[in-house]
This record gives sequence, C-alpha cells and structure tokens, in this order.
Amino acid sequence: MSLLQINNLPEFDNSIESYEIHTYNPYNNSFNENDEIRIPIHQQDIYVLPSASSIYIEGNVSVTHKDQAGKVEKKSVDFSNNAFAFLFQDIRYEINGVEIDRVRNAGITTTIKSYISMNSGESKAAAVWGWGIEGFKNQTGSFNALIPLNKILGFAEDYDKIIINCKHELILNRGSTNLNSIIMSNDDIVDINIQRIQWRVPHIKVSDQQRLMLLRKLEKDNPIQIAFRNWDLYEYPLLPKTTKHSWAVKTASQLEKPRYVIFGLQTNRKNIKIKDSTIFDHCTLTNVTLFLNSHYYPYDALNLKFSDNKYSILYDMYSKFRQSFYNLPIDPLLDLHTFKEKAPLFVIDCSRQNENLKTGPVDVRLEIETSQDIPSNTSAYCLIINDRLVEYRPLSNIVRKLS
Repeated sequence: MSLLQINNLPEFDNSIESYEIHTYNPYNNSFNENDEIRIPIHQQDIYVLPSASSIYIEGNVSVTHKDQAGKVEKKSVDFSNNAFAFLFQDIRYEINGVEIDRVRNAGITTTIKSYISMNSGESKAAAVWGWGIEGFKNQTGSFNALIPLNKILGFAEDYDKIIINCKHELILNRGSTNLNSIIMSNDDIVDINIQRIQWRVPHIKVSDQQRLMLLRKLEKDNPIQIAFRNWDLYEYPLLPKTTKHSWAVKTASQLEKPRYVIFGLQTNRKNIKIKDSTIFDHCTLTNVTLFLNSHYYPYDALNLKFSDNKYSILYDMYSKFRQSFYNLPIDPLLDLHTFKEKAPLFVIDCSRQNENLKTGPVDVRLEIETSQDIPSNTSAYCLIINDRLVEYRPLSNIVRKLS
C-alpha cells in the first residue's frame, strides 16, 4: 500500500526551466477598417506555446453628438458584449506559410462559442478581453483588452503543446465597420481608434535532458500531428418570410463531418448601432432539424413554443454542451430565463454518428420551422464544430492539412 511506502523520495518536475511571455508587433501600424494586420514570428530555434498566447489591443473611443442647435458635445458610449472580437472580420493562424486554422466573422463565432462553453466564473474572468453579458456602459477615452487565442481559435483551445522549429504568423483582418462593437443612438457619431495590437506568446525554455530529446525528434523529421476541433461559421444573410425553410449549409468531406452544430437567429441587429449584436432572437421557432445525408438530429421534434415558455428541452440541449464537449460537470452560463432573452441557441450534438456516415461526402442541411412567418431582415447563423488534423515536419518545414 502506498501509505506504507515511507522511503519513497519526492519527485520534482524540472523539465521546464522558464516560461516567458514575449511580445511581437505587426509589420504595419495601420489598424483602420478593412486593414490586414500580420504579426510574424520568424525565429525558428525557439519553443512556443500558441495555446497560451493572447492578443493585446489598446486604443481610444470618442463619441460626439450634435443637438438641434448644431452644438457638438462629447458623450460616452456603451460597448456591446465581446466588443473587441467584433472589430475583426476574420482571424487566421499560419505555420510555415500554411493556414492551420481560421475563424470567420470573429465577433459572432466567439460569441456563440462563449455562450455555450463558459460558466459564470469563467465569464467574470473573461471581462479582461471584453466579455460581459450586460456589455460595458458609459465607456469613453482609452481602452485595452487582452484576448486569449484559445477563445478565438479551436486550434489554440485544443492543442496545448509546444510547437518546435516553425515560423508562425497571426493574421487579423479588421472589419468594415465598428457598429457591431457599440450600442448608441442614431444621432451619435463614434470613433474607435486602435493604437496598438500585439501578440503575446509564451516561450518555453527546457532542461538539457528535454532539449536533447527534442533535438533527436527534430533530426528524425518525423511528422508531428496537431489534432483539434475547428469552428466553422456559416451565415444565411436574409431568410425568406415563411414558416418552413430548408437551408443547405455545406457539403463536408468525410474527415470534416460535423460533431456539433449550433444554430441561432438575429433580426435587424447586424451593423445597426442602436441594437446589441450579441443577442439572438427566437423568432417563434418551433423546431430545427439537422440532416447529415439521410440521418437527422434530434430524433424527435422539439415542438417549442416560446410564447408559452415551452423551451425546456432546448435549454437542456444547451446546458449539456460543456459535459459532452469538455467532459466537465453541467454548469451553464445562462439561466433558463436569460437563455430565452439573450441566446436561444439550438445546440445539436451529433458527435456519435452511424457507421453509414463514414463513407463519402456529407451533406449538411437544416430544416427550420416557426409558428409565425420569419420576420424581415432576419439572419441565420450556423456554427459547425468538426475535427481537423494537421501535421508538420520540424526539420523540412513541410506542413500538410490532413482534414
């Protein structure tokens, strides 16, 4: 028995000698709308840990208001929840010039993923990167945020190992507008000026013994595999005014078939500064069915009725995501009422699939049903989480996407 082994010596892990955060700056100093911001790491003889890296943003915001008499006055502005992610249209990560992972429409994608992934404690800590369900009121003057890369890219969330002997590059594309980051009246004019963007990346220094082991792996040039779950967002910009609609989302390859599909609707919120772009609308939805070829999820119709508060099955699907995805206890961020008011999302778990789906392409289709016509200017969003596998050879610098 272990409690009787009193002569055992204590063991200490000294394989890592230091963990230092190094700051990398972009090529350019222009961070305006539609600009591309590229931040490189050219040095290859270092061990970096991308999963623990973060993006630092610094700038200022000013709001002016012109009254009926023509007098201009300065005001404060309300930042929306997840405001700083909405400043970017897409964000991608490259190793040796090959794209490993990308997130499209970073604001919506990270908002949906955070709603279903975080609990209340994590949500409070996430204020450092601009997450707050109620937004941030009366903002004026300077601001700064530190956004963990693992809250933006599935690669950084899942692959928590060092990467050796590679060139890295983080590319951020600014959005065409800042309107989705703020909530304000139509008479106000807002100016968001980003002054600094930096990539803060941990450098790992290892012991001599570990370094020799890593050098032997480097010399053999055996492929190193990077497995993670990719977040792939699709948008239907303008749904027709009907009570039934079929959306052919995509055709997926066998290796990229969906594991989770999250569906949500927004009415009259995109690029409208008086509306909160992080709130989703139920639009009298009664049922959403996911079809993967001829197989469908969930098995039974949900028969929801939000007007009568009949949506407990939908909330149960949402609350179990953390347990299924992370193997963590059920601990949802939103309570039952807040779920209906802010994020009535359809979280469809299709991670366990029939053997018949393991051959050929997979057609991903959503059947949408509502009790009333879908309102005008309603957009649909579908976030597909699928497996992805990449491998790199650290000596020859060859990178291949296997899925």
